[in-house]
Amino acid sequence: MNKLPASFLERMKSKFSEGEFQDFQNAYESKIPQSIRLNPKKNIQKFSELPTIPWNENGKLLSENQMFITDPLWHSGAYYVQESSSMILREIFHQIFTESKPKRALDLCAAPGGKSTLLQSLLYENSVLIANEVIKPRAQILKENHIRLGISENLIITQNDPKQFTELDEFFDYIQVDAPCSGEGMFRKDDIAMREWSEANCQLCAERSKRILADILPTLAKDGYLAYSTCTFNPKENEELVNWACEEFDLSSIQFDFPENWGIEEVELNGVFGYYFYPHKVQGEGLFVSVMKKNSGFGLLNLPDSKKGKSIQIPDLVESENIKEENGMIIWETNELKTVKNYISKKLNIVYSGIDLGELKGKDFIPAQALANFHQKLHHFPEVELDEKSALEFLRGNDPDLDLEKKGIYLLTYENLGLGFVKFIGNRSNNYYPKPWRIKNY
Repeated sequence: MNKLPASFLERMKSKFSEGEFQDFQNAYESKIPQSIRLNPKKNIQKFSELPTIPWNENGKLLSENQMFITDPLWHSGAYYVQESSSMILREIFHQIFTESKPKRALDLCAAPGGKSTLLQSLLYENSVLIANEVIKPRAQILKENHIRLGISENLIITQNDPKQFTELDEFFDYIQVDAPCSGEGMFRKDDIAMREWSEANCQLCAERSKRILADILPTLAKDGYLAYSTCTFNPKENEELVNWACEEFDLSSIQFDFPENWGIEEVELNGVFGYYFYPHKVQGEGLFVSVMKKNSGFGLLNLPDSKKGKSIQIPDLVESENIKEENGMIIWETNELKTVKNYISKKLNIVYSGIDLGELKGKDFIPAQALANFHQKLHHFPEVELDEKSALEFLRGNDPDLDLEKKGIYLLTYENLGLGFVKFIGNRSNNYYPKPWRIKNY
């Protein structure tokens, strides 16, 4: 690993005792332990014997690094590879929402999807999550990861700059901002972050985060919460910035009760509380998180209910009033999602919403990948269980060896979880697994 920046080390040295500072330095020479978060909607036995992450019952620490691209269970959305410290958002969510959960939530900087898929698993079924990413290619990765997990009943993915949300005055009662930062907690795995680090860049990151919060805080309703996080240890980007936000926007800082043996360090500045995850104290990357509550405003914006559209019935789909057709595309949307989508459609750039079930081509219905990965069964297609070898062949885009007699479309499964569809045409099958998702080398 490259040498850590001298001024960074000087700042960190002032935070710790001599012995603890040495432990901090030594942690940067160690490997980052891999961790995964099990999908609560897709039960599997694999990983059940591994240690559980203290602040997330679905989080598991791996004993050795793995190549997940060769695991059909990863492709089925049974788990998500996520850094362990960031899973603290589950504990934070449960401590602030003790009686009711948010109706409309926003993950402003959501790609690649770890924190937003975690949030989606915590919301009510009638809540709506907007997961946003400003960079187009990253927005597509965000979409892919949400589809793979298959839990996004009430999801809207947008691609917008934070300032484009300004028309949504007091629209959300919960917001997550994982702010772009100087990345000091990432030095162990990202040499580019370390080479580009400087005190000047830290200051630029702090100013950018101020602009992000100034743009997005008007969209937070009175009594709503904003969870702010970074992967850096710089106070200017962390507790000092949160202190500025509380003074500027009439916010209160929330103090949390984390067990001492979790290794999370609390800091306090003028009544503002923040929480650091240092690499020598927790098994994970570096993280800072702080939560603010909004004290002023008129409350969550009420939206007019959407008119119920005409539902459609396709023999291969389970009947549902939430299934509709748009220009040949078949979509599954709840009323709550349609209400939010109608309100924001002229204000934000919507990349994806609802569940894409498939499309009509003449008299044929071609199922979409989202239908295969969704945690509920919304179709009547017959299923074929694959072993690992056949599953990997399918995921590479090849024609798996299937012993079928009747022509038609089949859902291929692995350990009873959907992988994707094929159309058996007699002597071979057409593979419907999306080409960008296919395993190219392993």
